[in-house]
Amino acid sequence: MAIPGEPAHLRDTLVGALHARLRRFMMSQDVTAVLDAVVTRQAAQLHRALPRPDRDPEAVRLLHGLYRARALACLLQDDEAAAEREQSVVDALARFMERAGWPDEPAGEEGPDAERLTVAVRRAETLTEDAARAVAAAVDDGGAAARACAVCEEALDAVPEALPHLRAGPLQLWGVALRLRFERTGDPAHLHTCVSKLREALALAGPGHPYRTAVHSTLGVALRVRYEYAGELSDLEAAVRHCRSAAEAGDADAGTEAEAGTGTNAGHHHNLGLALRLRYQRLGESDDLTHALRGHRTAVARGDAGTAGFAVFQLGLGNALGQALAEAGTFLPSPADVARARAERMAAFAAAADHAGTPETAALAQAGRAGALASANATPAEYVTAARELRRTLAALPEGHPLLAKCRFQLGRVLMELSVRERGHRHMPEALVLHRAASGQSTADTWVRLAAAMFRGTAAMALESPHEAADAYALAVELLPRLARPQLALSDAEFSLASTTSLASDAAACAWRAGDPGRALRLLEMGRGVLLAQGVHNRGDLAELRSLDAALADRLTALQAFFDRGEPGAEGDLRHVRAREWEELLAEIRVLLPDFWRPPPLDALLEQGSRGPVVVVNVSRYGSAAFLLTPARTGGGLRVLPLPLLTPDAASSYSAALRSALSLLADPGTDLLAHPVQQTRIRDVLAWLWDVVVSPVLDALGPAERVWWVPTGPLAVLPLHAAQPPGRPGVLDAVISSYAPTVAVLAHARRPRRHAPPPSSALIAAVPAAPGYRYLHRADEEARYVARLFPEGRLLLGRAAHRDALEEGLRTHPATFHFSGHGVADPLAPSAGRLLAADGPLTVADVAALDLPGAHLAYLSACATAHAGLHLPDEALHLTSAVQMAGYRHVVGTLWPVDDTESLMRVRAFYGHPLWSTDPALALHDTVVTARDTHPLAPSHWAGHVHSGG
Repeated sequence: MAIPGEPAHLRDTLVGALHARLRRFMMSQDVTAVLDAVVTRQAAQLHRALPRPDRDPEAVRLLHGLYRARALACLLQDDEAAAEREQSVVDALARFMERAGWPDEPAGEEGPDAERLTVAVRRAETLTEDAARAVAAAVDDGGAAARACAVCEEALDAVPEALPHLRAGPLQLWGVALRLRFERTGDPAHLHTCVSKLREALALAGPGHPYRTAVHSTLGVALRVRYEYAGELSDLEAAVRHCRSAAEAGDADAGTEAEAGTGTNAGHHHNLGLALRLRYQRLGESDDLTHALRGHRTAVARGDAGTAGFAVFQLGLGNALGQALAEAGTFLPSPADVARARAERMAAFAAAADHAGTPETAALAQAGRAGALASANATPAEYVTAARELRRTLAALPEGHPLLAKCRFQLGRVLMELSVRERGHRHMPEALVLHRAASGQSTADTWVRLAAAMFRGTAAMALESPHEAADAYALAVELLPRLARPQLALSDAEFSLASTTSLASDAAACAWRAGDPGRALRLLEMGRGVLLAQGVHNRGDLAELRSLDAALADRLTALQAFFDRGEPGAEGDLRHVRAREWEELLAEIRVLLPDFWRPPPLDALLEQGSRGPVVVVNVSRYGSAAFLLTPARTGGGLRVLPLPLLTPDAASSYSAALRSALSLLADPGTDLLAHPVQQTRIRDVLAWLWDVVVSPVLDALGPAERVWWVPTGPLAVLPLHAAQPPGRPGVLDAVISSYAPTVAVLAHARRPRRHAPPPSSALIAAVPAAPGYRYLHRADEEARYVARLFPEGRLLLGRAAHRDALEEGLRTHPATFHFSGHGVADPLAPSAGRLLAADGPLTVADVAALDLPGAHLAYLSACATAHAGLHLPDEALHLTSAVQMAGYRHVVGTLWPVDDTESLMRVRAFYGHPLWSTDPALALHDTVVTARDTHPLAPSHWAGHVHSGG
């Protein structure tokens, strides 16, 4: 029955609105949902809209639940008088429902009575306060983190089921405690659980929830820490989002910008600054560092100097200024700007030391000041001061503290630099001891341990101790796989490995100089092609494992399939969980098979020389050499040939000269009269390769028909197979050359095949047109020519050669694959190299993920398909190696762009060779020799084609 003057549907409208308010409070703990003026007015209106409440149990029960929630909300605000007033309404409505004879509601709908709920809430709040105190204690005492986790769990268990939103507080505190446990123990399981708990807290802390901002900030910090541990970019991107949400929410809660200046959200801006600075280091976007500096300055300006956090805010600002000073040309254009930034940085570290509330913060402040003193332009006296401050820092830290390794490493670096400035080795022994201790601290960050191991090796070589250096570098090599964990996207793993360029080569050089060439070769294999090695392992034969334990083999296969699905999502927690399962499963398998998916033993590597010499050319600052794996008929085994004229600087210089000449030749704007000059530059590179590398190697090998080259470092992009002195015979006149990224990959290409598809099983594809690239007029003609050799093969031209068709065709016609089209090499991100299909790129990662056990020959008639990246030459991630990982025994690729008319000529010559199918290396060799004899002064036309595998 409607009330005079009120619309007939008012009752239903009010019931719907109040239900929504009640649900919002129950899910978010937002007290305004049930206490603000709007809901008070709506409740009064509903009272008036019920002339016969005894006939409307739904509305009366709603009001009963609403006032019960209002009583609880008042308690949450510590307003007991208001709670009593609201409870009196609850009691009156309860008596009315009893008189009306309405049956009790099921407990799941109405829930516990207000008195019992109030008691439960107060207990949960008390335990949450205990948890907060326990977490605060764990910040100062890492050993207390385990107890803090237990207290948080107890608080969580005390939350009434009827109020799930109250779980957000204990979950947020539990997340902090778990992060502290990770920082103390280094166990990633704590970190992954931390992120999981915080995501659960965020789901419970809806808009308006008092913990929502804190959860955003804490989750952002946890994701940032996990990025620093594992290197997954999606974690860092998510960290920035959550930290920004926290900072913006804090500003909004504080009101206007002027009012925000007195707010308590300084920590949110500090955390945002840390995440943005890391993203700048990863992606190089200058705006990120600019905004990071703004965030840190905001944190310092808003921070309370009387709190422990103030020192941390100053540390953040000092470190961000250090990043800006390191790249002053971009961020500090004038000398005055640089001087101001230096002064501000030193002041920030001084303020951090003055306000440090814990030994850890004091240590970080002293370390930061020491780092600022030991800058690029520092005097020896400033280095001495920096070393003194770092020694005080170390003396204040207990054994086992997480900061010990970092401070030891920093002091070791300062002492090494001081030795260089003093032109002696006076401080090197102490630096060596410090780096040995830092690299050996198992709970320390992997990056710190690895860097300390590398500096330990450098210090040992400065002290002429190659045995110590070899041990140091061996530890660094053993740590490398941690930078390329299975949950990482290829691009993330590439970034992590980019800072370790030359590590494997230096490790091998030290082991060789220590008199252990076998260990040197193994270190080269373990430290190069880390990502390729994962592919080799993942394609390994599971037959032996399956014969011993089929269940383990099935679990491993399922995890492989999970990681092969592609890039992780923005919230890729499951990948971290699966990565942990992967590590545990491998440990379980290695109880049965100790060498399962480990680098090949030395005997297996040496066996690859049985078909002809394999030459691993190592380039190192500690001495370059060729490791010769030779057949038994020529003495067999492993020999090492020193290459004294081959230095990293010279190899890099000639590599740059080759890139420059090829770039000018490919530029349409280059004057044709300048082409001979660029061809001369390329011939100079070939002559240098002959004199410094190839001629000494061939002399040492003696008579040989074939050689497999395994170049390292800057040599990986140079055409060893085309080396030639001016006017005299060269490599092409002496041996047939093939390449391999590593000896293990060569062994993988040579492995016995269980499934051999018919030779007529061929896929031929041509994609002459691609947006942004010139049209390849001869591509279709080339493909049709090859297709005539395979009447039963599959031919895809133009739009028909889309990604799905290519992948499906490779699976169904794997024996021979010929692609004519555009190839793109990305020198900075090799895994982004790609063949341009009709509908988009087929990347290195896409191709490497295929499993084609019966594949035989792939001919990639496209540009730069065998070009290693400039930042990761030792990973040899390019289309040629990806095709080899997919299963092809032989691959023909190119080191640089090739004109499509020239390409057609090479294809006709190759497939016209009588042995192209049975001996592709010989067919390509004869093809290249013919081209060289036709254009002897233009090596860019013929020196770029290479054969890999076999």
